[in-house]
Amino acid sequence: MSRDPGLHLKNPTSLRYFYEVAQAGSFRRAAERTHVAASAINRQVKNLEEEIGAMLFERGRGRGGLKLTSAGEVFIHHVKRAMGEIATARTEVDALRGLQRGTINFGVNEGFSRELLPQMLAAFHKKYPGVNYEVTVASSPRLVELTLGDEIDFALGYNTPAHAGLTILAKRDVGSCVMVPRKHPLAERSWVRLTDCAAYELVLPDNSLALRATLDQMFARVGMKPRAVLTTNSYELMRSAASAGVGVAILTQYIFGRDPNHPDAAFVPIRDSRIKPQKLVCCTRAGRHLSVASLSLIEEIRNALRHKL
Repeated sequence: MSRDPGLHLKNPTSLRYFYEVAQAGSFRRAAERTHVAASAINRQVKNLEEEIGAMLFERGRGRGGLKLTSAGEVFIHHVKRAMGEIATARTEVDALRGLQRGTINFGVNEGFSRELLPQMLAAFHKKYPGVNYEVTVASSPRLVELTLGDEIDFALGYNTPAHAGLTILAKRDVGSCVMVPRKHPLAERSWVRLTDCAAYELVLPDNSLALRATLDQMFARVGMKPRAVLTTNSYELMRSAASAGVGVAILTQYIFGRDPNHPDAAFVPIRDSRIKPQKLVCCTRAGRHLSVASLSLIEEIRNALRHKL
């Protein structure tokens, strides 16, 4: 029996249920998300498997019993990409009406979710009140994965891992700084060397945050052994602790110069030829056709990075 290479599926709804199960990891959780009976979802997935002539899931017992087969891995990759293209098409149709409606799906590091993003989105939303935003906050390596998988339109993060499948839309170097209370001795300085922090206890990120690896490299270059008084996986706790005087925090330079959430803190630039600046990158998947809404927001990002610091 010959197959149409184009494969016109009889029931596109089955694709949605397959996607939901793959994302949720079980038929039960997919049923909770979609408010559709698990038996009905299972039936739709089996129909899809029969139609394409391959098993998409390995159905075992207990936790972790449901896994994608090799065919399922291939299929979900293309389904995600197709769904991303459909979302882009919908946004572009909205753009034809002058950006009256639409959704921008993008990812940022945690620092941007509290620093750059609120101000930028407030201004952008005032211009285009019908546009909505889906924002994923994650580490730079994770943002690259999501971008390559077309799960987000574009990513904005520090030191994103280089990948041939990415197109760089905007970038700039950003220095480092120390964050201390305004009455701290270092706050009186116009700039400091990293070794000036050796006399003080530090507030550091833990190994789950990408900044920790960057700081460890910086410490190694200057031969400094840091004394950590607080280690955490939260940038917000780092900033709050530094502002309160618990210890000195070493952070990427605040883009807008001063953190409005911590008006009593000082951000003093670090100047040291042995320390490389952080690379701030906005990127998308190579060949990805971005919507007018996404391109408009990216242009706002370019302008902000061009004029700040």
